[in-house]
Amino acid sequence: MPQPVKDLKGFFTPRSVAIIGASNNSSKIGFQITNNVVKGGFEGEIYPINPKEDVILGKKAYKSVKDVPGSIDLAIITIPSNFVIPTMQECADKGIKAVAIITSGFAEVGNTADELKIKEIADKNGMAFIGPNILGLLYAPTKLNATFGPTDITPGKIAFISQSGALAIALMGWTVMEKIGLATLVSLGNKADVDEKALIEYFNSDPNVDVVLIYMEGLKNGREFLTTKVKKPVIVLKVGRSKRGAKAAASHTGSLAGSDGIFEAAFKQLGMLRAQNFTEAFGWARAFSLPIPEGDDTVIITNGGGIGVSTTDECESAGINLMEDPAWLEEKFRPTMPSFGSTKNPIDITGGGGVEGYRQAVRIAFNEDKIKNVIVLYCETAVTNPVEIAKAVEEEYTKSGKKKPVVVAMVGGERARDAIHHLNENNIPAYDEVKEAVSAFSVLNRYREISQRPKDNPKIEAAPKEALDIINKVKSEGRNILMEHEARQVMQLCGVPTPKWGLAKTADEAVRLAEGMYPLAMKIASVDIVHKTDVGGVIVNIKDKEELREKFNLMMQTVKVRAPKANILGVNLIEMVKGVECIVGLSQDPQFGPVVMFGLGGVFVEALKDVSFRVVPFGEIEAERLIGEIKAKKILEGFRGMKADKKSIIKTMLAIQKLASHVKEIDINPLMTSDRGSFAVDARIVI
Repeated sequence: MPQPVKDLKGFFTPRSVAIIGASNNSSKIGFQITNNVVKGGFEGEIYPINPKEDVILGKKAYKSVKDVPGSIDLAIITIPSNFVIPTMQECADKGIKAVAIITSGFAEVGNTADELKIKEIADKNGMAFIGPNILGLLYAPTKLNATFGPTDITPGKIAFISQSGALAIALMGWTVMEKIGLATLVSLGNKADVDEKALIEYFNSDPNVDVVLIYMEGLKNGREFLTTKVKKPVIVLKVGRSKRGAKAAASHTGSLAGSDGIFEAAFKQLGMLRAQNFTEAFGWARAFSLPIPEGDDTVIITNGGGIGVSTTDECESAGINLMEDPAWLEEKFRPTMPSFGSTKNPIDITGGGGVEGYRQAVRIAFNEDKIKNVIVLYCETAVTNPVEIAKAVEEEYTKSGKKKPVVVAMVGGERARDAIHHLNENNIPAYDEVKEAVSAFSVLNRYREISQRPKDNPKIEAAPKEALDIINKVKSEGRNILMEHEARQVMQLCGVPTPKWGLAKTADEAVRLAEGMYPLAMKIASVDIVHKTDVGGVIVNIKDKEELREKFNLMMQTVKVRAPKANILGVNLIEMVKGVECIVGLSQDPQFGPVVMFGLGGVFVEALKDVSFRVVPFGEIEAERLIGEIKAKKILEGFRGMKADKKSIIKTMLAIQKLASHVKEIDINPLMTSDRGSFAVDARIVI
């Protein structure tokens, strides 16, 4: 059920804040939060709430929010868990619409009942709350630091949302040290009310936020998350990739951890960027202070050949196009370097280029329209001061009007670190490793592709009545798995392309049905036989009617001997088709509901596990992207004569979605595909 839309302004632009549990005892969280709010410079009204104190940190204290004479926009609750429910009701009676619950001791330790009572009070009174079990929140534009983390935060335009409070504290300190600016930090904790979706959609219209970065352990409602409206870059660091990691995340947060491949699919469908670690996530986030690239031609400016070659390698791996126009580059950049420098791109002004050489080179790179993107490299030398070079880069970039993206990598010691900090403070992403700089720039290219790609338009039709009749008949017989001929019939009715097939009860009927089907395979049809091969119930490559009649009689005799109690309905006849073996499947994920899988089929699916997913519903555009994601996509594009028919694969993916709400599992393996088309040779359906 969709969550009611709540107004979140009170969390970020409050005119008044009440800290419930404020204290003069510096060892208490209530003191730390009050101290941060006061020392952070919050300019609105501050109301400490504590029945035993008269003044806290120079502010008049009140026994309850009911005693505060004015209105309260935001309440921060830091009291023991057994007092939270009545306090929440007092906040509701006071008309407070935004509450941050720092207190732990709820669903994360199994106390779900009290958490639900808090939620009931909030929903009944139109309140929004964050938590419980959180670090707090900060919002730099209003100088609000309602956390018990560090006090000195570097202002910026990154919104950082964290499911872990402890991790958020650590990363707050790290961002201060690295001069990485934050617009806001929100600790989500148990996510009993406000969640990632609500915050992303709030920040969509916040001019103080350029990019949203999320640390995620799990989701409470995957299908609800899939409806998130994403209008700005969103970077997700989702942990729990491994089975053990997923289990740890679930036990830590009380959230179910769905299959990692499904989370990956959901992020792709929403146009979100998934980072692998914290360094990469924040490196990418800083890059979004830059304009999105308007073209591909990139120039590297360096003072060392080795670092230039290393960056060239990284650019090629990341698909970054380096500008190739030797004569033009020679004309433009030769005056910036000694005679032994190189203009071949990387532009090597050499160690003798100095500050002035960098200044001239970056001025050209920033101002020439032919150059679309710039990567600046610096290896520390004894004769140059990296801080001066950083200042030259920053000054020239500002003068140019910041029209194009630039990333900087500075390799060296303490002075190089100071130079990196200077650039970061001035919104030019700078890194101490080439790989990080190139990765940050490449994510801008990825986001450009995401923002320009056509919108998928899923239109999933209802399942045909005849297909549902077959499923319902199987249910009425107390079965949960369709027999082979039933599954093939359902697939055909839903629009899945199938080879020629038939169900024959006698040899004469088999010969009649098999006309135009050779070569064919023959399989025994019996609800009592699971492993057909073990009882002689599979024969392949039958070439004509004489062989068919002979093999039919042989199969019937063999099966009756090996499975004497089995009720035999006849045999399935299937035209044998050639092509690349693929697998298309549908299953139900605990987080996201129905999902579709695609990959190489047959033995490859088990050996290579080269599969990818999409969450239902999706349309043709997303289906085509899904096909292009598997590592073996070259095989499907025509490797050594093997070529897939993508249109019929897509048709299959869209067709099985019709059954998404009626079955537990569909496994089409193999789906044989060639330039003739794709055919579901075998299908297993569990209801």
